Amino acid sequence: MSPLSWLRLQTSRRVLQGAGILFGLFGVTGIGMTHIIFPGLHCYACPLAITVCPIGLIQNLIVFGTVPYFWFGAVVAYGLFAGRGFCGWFCPFGTLNDLLSFRKVRILKSASLAKYAVLVGTIVAAWAMADTVFCKICPAASLEASIPYLFMGVATVNRPFLVHMASLGVTLVGMVLVARFWCRYLCPMGALLSLFNRVSLLRLRLQEHKCTDCGTCATKCPMGLEPHFDHDNHNCIKCGLCATECPTGALRLTLSPRRARD
Repeated sequence: MSPLSWLRLQTSRRVLQGAGILFGLFGVTGIGMTHIIFPGLHCYACPLAITVCPIGLIQNLIVFGTVPYFWFGAVVAYGLFAGRGFCGWFCPFGTLNDLLSFRKVRILKSASLAKYAVLVGTIVAAWAMADTVFCKICPAASLEASIPYLFMGVATVNRPFLVHMASLGVTLVGMVLVARFWCRYLCPMGALLSLFNRVSLLRLRLQEHKCTDCGTCATKCPMGLEPHFDHDNHNCIKCGLCATECPTGALRLTLSPRRARD
């Protein structure tokens, strides 16, 4: 890919990441809370939030014994459109992961399954304890709700606040040490969207006849994957960095239905 094409892709991605932040925090315009489910991890307790966190919502629906028809439909729609592409192109907490992705290392495949355990644990805990347990330790909530409310004088430095700060601190350290640490190993929303990665319209396509197995794509992947071997991996956030660096053009980010030969 030419330098100009690389610049266009990365500029487009940064613009959409910025839009994701605004979409979550659009309350600055004076617009009130809506019933839009956000396609990523974003705290609906944020003082400027107008969208609802899907992980927070499913916990509340479980607590109140409500059948999650709307939640299910929204998640499936998001998943079928982009899968984990929302993690790489739109999620505010994913953007923070990007900004701290200084150290690219290979992914621990077995450890990456932990995010499914977090997802299941979140659901089970909400049912067993009749409470939004995950929200009380979520690092996105720490950043978007706990800290702003402290400065607004609404929150105080108490035990729940300190738990949030500890959660955020550990997560930030993990992000610095391992690129996209939260996205790789712990994000329950990433776990949800990854279930659709192989069938979504936004996908990474490999043209095997062009691939020389040089491994250049693997050195650029923020998730520590090897796209030339497993381009449909459930951990792929479809950021397109591997495609921009592929010297033969074997990898391509496309928005199209899957065909039988793909």
